[in-house]
Amino acid sequence: MTEKRFPFTISRIEQIPLPQPGKRSVYYDTRVSHLALRVTDTGTKTFLVYRWVDGKSLKRTIGQFPDLSIEQARTAAQKMNSSLAQGIDPLELKRVARKELTLGELFDQYIEDYAKGRCQTWEEMVRNFDRNFHDWKETKISKIKKIDVQTRINKLGAGGEHAHKANRAHDDLRALFEWGNKQGLCAIDNPCKGVDRFKTQSRERFLTRDELVKFFDALQKECKTATQESIRDYILISLLTGARQNNVLCMRWEEIDFDLGFWRIPKTKHGDSHTVPLTRFALQVLEARQQTKSTEWVFPGKKPGTHLAEPKSTWQKVLKTAKLKDLRIHDLRRTLGSYMAIGNQSLQIIGKALGHKSATSTQIYARLAQDPVRLGMEKAQIEMLSAGGLLISADRSEDGAS
Repeated sequence: MTEKRFPFTISRIEQIPLPQPGKRSVYYDTRVSHLALRVTDTGTKTFLVYRWVDGKSLKRTIGQFPDLSIEQARTAAQKMNSSLAQGIDPLELKRVARKELTLGELFDQYIEDYAKGRCQTWEEMVRNFDRNFHDWKETKISKIKKIDVQTRINKLGAGGEHAHKANRAHDDLRALFEWGNKQGLCAIDNPCKGVDRFKTQSRERFLTRDELVKFFDALQKECKTATQESIRDYILISLLTGARQNNVLCMRWEEIDFDLGFWRIPKTKHGDSHTVPLTRFALQVLEARQQTKSTEWVFPGKKPGTHLAEPKSTWQKVLKTAKLKDLRIHDLRRTLGSYMAIGNQSLQIIGKALGHKSATSTQIYARLAQDPVRLGMEKAQIEMLSAGGLLISADRSEDGAS
């Protein structure tokens, strides 16, 4: 009768007798704890780890002999013993891996269960995800490591020309994993944590006075058809209200109060409503459009029941005709804020007009409100130059001339 416990060797294993038909025999290695060899009545010999865990019998297959050597079986058994001692079951990890979501599946759930009901720009999020991470859609979540994210962000922002794009992609991916963790859909740490971002400066582009002349002239030249006139009015309302692009595109007639001169945006980027005062110039554009309105949308799209989509081609034609560079539709919003600042409107008023959530967003316009600063500097300079006998003011020059 063969001993049930002995140090496994090739010769000893080969000499093990076959059990009775329909039966199995189990033998244990004396060198590595819980390493067993199961022998069937057909002669199949299989290495496995056989032990008790939390009062329950646990069997985990390693591989068949002689395809798997004794030393390989011992190494595998030691690793498995270590994992089980830490409460990690390799078999359970495999089961989880089979059920684990891909990045594309996680993103789809994120859009359906979260973004569509809370984010005005969810459609843009979908486009950006498809553009930046399309090749990761079929990748299991656990396979995406921090180094992978860092490499991708570096690639997206290569050369520094697309730093904002790279940082936005990082923000979107980080938010996706954070949501997945909260929902219990991700069993890993967020791989976006600790990733180096690009240093960027706040965009300050707005139309100067000379550029405005060229811009308005080009807008009239390039928008002559009925469809183009709708685009022209959309661009004008974007400039005159300073509202965000998506809000203007989605503008409905029911949101406009012509008597009081207000446009109530039901849902902004931040999820709040915002009331925009309509000046007489903005009302003139809207009242003209109201004469021929045919849908709920102020700016109807090509397909029935849809609103206008971003007019990229017409916008580019206008810029080309006006010979303007590096100008985006969002810069129209910044142009209104800039001219309000130049006119010495307070940052609080500017922020209220543009619907800023925080004072930080409005702070960029502080650099343009220079008249109070200029007056303060001139007053100090008058004191300094007068003290040195160097002041020649306009009044003194006139006195001397007379």
